[in-house]
Amino acid sequence: MLASPPVSAAGERFGGAGLLGAAAAAVLVLCALFFSGGDELSRLVWIGTLALAVAVLTGAASLAGLAPPVSVGPAGRWYLGLLLGLVAWMGLSTVWSTSPDRSWQMTNRTLVYAAFAVAGVVLGGWLPRRATSGVRAAALLLALVFGWALLAKCVPGLYPDYGRLSRLRAPLGYWNELALLGAASVPVALWIAAPPARRPSSRAGGATLLYLAVLVTLLTYSRVGIVLAAAAAVAWVALERERVEAIVAVVLGGAVAAGVFGVALSLPGITGDGEPSAVRSHDGWIFALAVIVGGALVFGIAWLLARRTVGEATRRAIVRAAAVLAALAVVAVVAASAARAHRIWGEFANPATSQISSGSGHALSLNSSNRWQWWQEEWRAFTEHPLLGTGAGTFQLTDQRFAQSYLVTAVEPHNSPLQFLGETGIVGFLLFLGAAAAATAGIVAARRRAFDAERAAVTALGLAAAVFLLHTVVDFDWSFVATCGPFLLVGGLLLAREPEPAPRPASRRLLAAAVVLVAAGGAYSLAAPWLAQRAIAGGHYTQARSYDPLSTDALSYLATDAEAFGNLRRATKLYRDEVALEPENGNTWWDLGDFYYRHGDVKDAYDALSQSWKWYPQGPAGKPCGELDQARHKVLGLWPPSCPRGSPRAATP
Repeated sequence: MLASPPVSAAGERFGGAGLLGAAAAAVLVLCALFFSGGDELSRLVWIGTLALAVAVLTGAASLAGLAPPVSVGPAGRWYLGLLLGLVAWMGLSTVWSTSPDRSWQMTNRTLVYAAFAVAGVVLGGWLPRRATSGVRAAALLLALVFGWALLAKCVPGLYPDYGRLSRLRAPLGYWNELALLGAASVPVALWIAAPPARRPSSRAGGATLLYLAVLVTLLTYSRVGIVLAAAAAVAWVALERERVEAIVAVVLGGAVAAGVFGVALSLPGITGDGEPSAVRSHDGWIFALAVIVGGALVFGIAWLLARRTVGEATRRAIVRAAAVLAALAVVAVVAASAARAHRIWGEFANPATSQISSGSGHALSLNSSNRWQWWQEEWRAFTEHPLLGTGAGTFQLTDQRFAQSYLVTAVEPHNSPLQFLGETGIVGFLLFLGAAAAATAGIVAARRRAFDAERAAVTALGLAAAVFLLHTVVDFDWSFVATCGPFLLVGGLLLAREPEPAPRPASRRLLAAAVVLVAAGGAYSLAAPWLAQRAIAGGHYTQARSYDPLSTDALSYLATDAEAFGNLRRATKLYRDEVALEPENGNTWWDLGDFYYRHGDVKDAYDALSQSWKWYPQGPAGKPCGELDQARHKVLGLWPPSCPRGSPRAATP
């Protein structure tokens, strides 16, 4: 695609700014992928601050006329507007939230993701071939992630936690998120491997990337990741013209990856839990050799095949054979599912006390890993608060209220759209759904406008975004900046338009300055809860309270200190303030009830402990023969038959 005159003019005038913006975005994504530490709050603070800085500084530079102006079409405006609306609605939900502190932190997390999206839109407006550049950058970053993930499996010292659980998860910290990247990288790899006009070495590199992606996905044992990887490959073959090259890359890379995975299954140091470091070191070099040999085999065969010319008749035969095999596979899966529907459903909707193993057999199980139970809990919360929800980030309290067993707990329901529905109500759910719909419509329109390599690149990135969107239905992706950030940046990248040559008035510079000030406030909002946690860890509870006035932990520790110094009146007020902040939290009621009970106020203790049991039946107030039973006996004269009379007070859990 040739650059239009406005794009060419902008490129000549602001070429340095474009390179700096692209470099800043690449560093941002690299930090999110390698240094996010899963859903760790401290990592989110500095990565989020970096995201805000990249988004605001690039956007302000465009507004001030120091960089190429950014043009956003209707889909892009809806995408950004609805995302920012979701941030505002989440922030507003702290007013009615069952846990305002958790809602604040979830608002901060969503603000970071919106910053990634804004950075993507700005960067997309600066790059004339943004999709092609995006796919190439994505391929490089994904290759680095997969290479590190496999290297950490081979060298025990790089990721010692593999001695506890063997499922592949470095550097993201969670196996399903790594599998999401593996599945999303399939169309990216096929873009490199498929076009016949590309050099043999490039096509071989694409097949090798696909091999790494499949191998990594298999080693995560992620069932959904494997299914989405296959679906992405099928979608690419259906949408693009170079079907034979894609089929060859999929068969070659997938077959060799499956073979290396088979080798891994025979090595307890690679796929066994609880193996000592010596076993992992010994098996690590064997696995490393298998990975290298497999990669060399894929690259060599793909390079040789890329140098051969395939006749039209042979190409049609390959496509027909692949279509027949795919159709037979679909029919077989549908028939098997229909024949075993009752058993499949029984295994999927497992009881809450049943927990699936994390071993290699995980990939063959249909057990939902308690997802069905969590989905039912979130749906129940939605039916009780359909308009406003329970407040952003509050599923942990919902789970405490409705959980059937204390053995399995969750902070998220492992279904992001349902989580928005339950926590932010109809309004928040529609904002999320609208942003997803706007991104989808914009990507489809971008694919329609593009042609040649740029069109195929839009297809690759669009399919990767579709994989992400589908994956959110079965996991808590919204908690991970390592995946949400880059994918929302890709969405913004594809929704940008070519820059307009119109000059920017001076008022835009004032707007740019205002945006910078607002971003500074956002950076403080990100840091405040983390600073409060650090202050609590250091014993500075008053300071923690000043950083985060919504923190019940700070109030609890302050009350404990007041009680220790004999100031019972202040302790009572602080415990009541804790309950007032989160009146539907069984733990806050337990703190108050336990305080009353220890100081002889049995009547108030009984009332508070009853509330604790109401909101958290599996918690400390639900302990048989514990404080609640004893307080009930002293107040009402009732004693559970299962508890011996006069039994000593149970220790506080």
